[in-house]
Amino acid sequence: MSVKGLVSCLGLCLFTSLPGLSYEKNSGRVKKDSLCDSLTVQIFFRTSRSDIEPNFKNNQENISRFFAVLDSLADTESVRIDSVVLVSSSASPEGTTMTNDMLSRKRAATVERLFKEHGKQHVRFRIVSMGEDWKTLSALLRASNIKGKEKAIEVIENTPDRVFHKGRLVGSRKKSLMDLQGGAVWREMNKQLFPLLRQATLTVHYSSSTEEIQLADTQVEVREPDTLSSLLQPSSPVTEPISVSTEPLIISKRPLCAVKTNLLADAATLVNIGIEIPVGEHYSIAGMFYFPWWKSGANDITIQMLGGTLEGRYWFGSKAQKNLLTGFFAGIYGGAGYYDFQLGSLSNGEGVQGDFYVMGGISAGYAHSIGRNLRLEYSLGVGYLRSDYREYVSAKGTKYGDIKAVEYPWEKKRISGFLPSKLEVSLVWLLCVRKGGGR
Repeated sequence: MSVKGLVSCLGLCLFTSLPGLSYEKNSGRVKKDSLCDSLTVQIFFRTSRSDIEPNFKNNQENISRFFAVLDSLADTESVRIDSVVLVSSSASPEGTTMTNDMLSRKRAATVERLFKEHGKQHVRFRIVSMGEDWKTLSALLRASNIKGKEKAIEVIENTPDRVFHKGRLVGSRKKSLMDLQGGAVWREMNKQLFPLLRQATLTVHYSSSTEEIQLADTQVEVREPDTLSSLLQPSSPVTEPISVSTEPLIISKRPLCAVKTNLLADAATLVNIGIEIPVGEHYSIAGMFYFPWWKSGANDITIQMLGGTLEGRYWFGSKAQKNLLTGFFAGIYGGAGYYDFQLGSLSNGEGVQGDFYVMGGISAGYAHSIGRNLRLEYSLGVGYLRSDYREYVSAKGTKYGDIKAVEYPWEKKRISGFLPSKLEVSLVWLLCVRKGGGR
C-alpha cells in the first residue's frame, strides 16, 4: 500500500472506524491488525428530501475524501476490496411510517447511484433501509442531556408502533413521545437528534494480504473517530436547529373538510347541514344551511325556514396544528333567511311569518374528539339581529279555503338588537386525505 493511500485511510472523515490502531513512531511500522478494514461515509439529507445536497453538512467534502481513499486502495496490489457494498439508510420519525419507509429507501437508492456513477459498476449492493430508526434514536437519547430522556427511552422500547383497543386505533409510540412534558421532549429530539437520523451510510470492506507495511519517516496525524457525545454539542454542524414538524400522527391524515349538523336544530326538526374547511393551521371557514319545510294543515303546524350562516374561525393553541378543527376557537359570523313558524295548540293556533332576517356577530366554542373522525362541537354566537315579521292565525273553511289571516291593520313588526343569535351543539364528521410529511 502506498504512503498516500494509508495517510488518506487514516484521515478518513465522518464516522470512519479505525479498529486497533497502533503507530510505532521509532520503527515507522504499522502492524497488520492495525489496518482499518472498512471505509465509511455518512451523507445527511434535509427534511423530506432524498437528493444529495453538496453544501449540506459538508456532504461534498466527505464524499470526495471517501472516494479519494477508495481509489488509493483500489490501486494497491496488496489490498483486496470486497465486491459487496453496504448501504444503510434511515429517516426521522415525523410524518407517517409509510412515507418515512419510502423516504429511507429513496435515500439508499440515491447513495447507490452515487457509487455507481463513480465508476464502480462491478460491485453488488446490500441495501438496509431502516425507515424510522428507533434503535439509533434510543442510543442517541442515552448519550444526550435531554431532560426526560429516561421516560422517552421507556416509551420507545416498550410502546408499540400503534395501540389498538377493541379494533380501534387509540394511540401510538409517536403520539406518546409527543405528549411527554407537553411536547418539550419531542421538540428537543427534533432539534438535537432527528437530523442525525436523516442519513444514508456507505460502507466498503477490504483486507490486506501483507503482514506489515513500511511507512515513510513522516508524521501521520490520526483523527479520532467522532463520538456520539461530540455530535450532540451545539458546535456540531449536524445539530443546527430544525423547525418542528407538528403533524397529526395518530390517524396520519389531514382533514380536507368537515361535514356537520346542529343537533339542537335537528331535535326541533329544523333540518340542517354544514361544511367547514380548514385554512392553514389555525383558520377555518364554516357554513351552515337550514332548510326544514314541514306543514300540517290539520294540526295548524308549520315549520318552514330557508336560511344560512357563514363564519370565519380562529383555532387557538398548538393543538390546532396537531389536530385540526379541535380545541377552542373564536369567530365572526353573518347570516340571513326567512321563516314561517306555527306550532298548533302550543301557540294557540297563532303563527309568525318572517319576510327576511339578517344577523351578525362574534362566536366562541370548543370541539373535542369522540371517535377517529368524529367531533362534538359546542358554540354560541352573540351579535345584532334584525327581522321583519307578521303575526297570523289560521282561518279554515273560507271561500279561499284554509288561509293564514293577518289581523288588521296588517302591519309588519320588527325585532332588532344585540342578543344571542346562534346556539349550536354539532356532530362533526371529518373527511380526511392521507398526508405526506416524511422526514
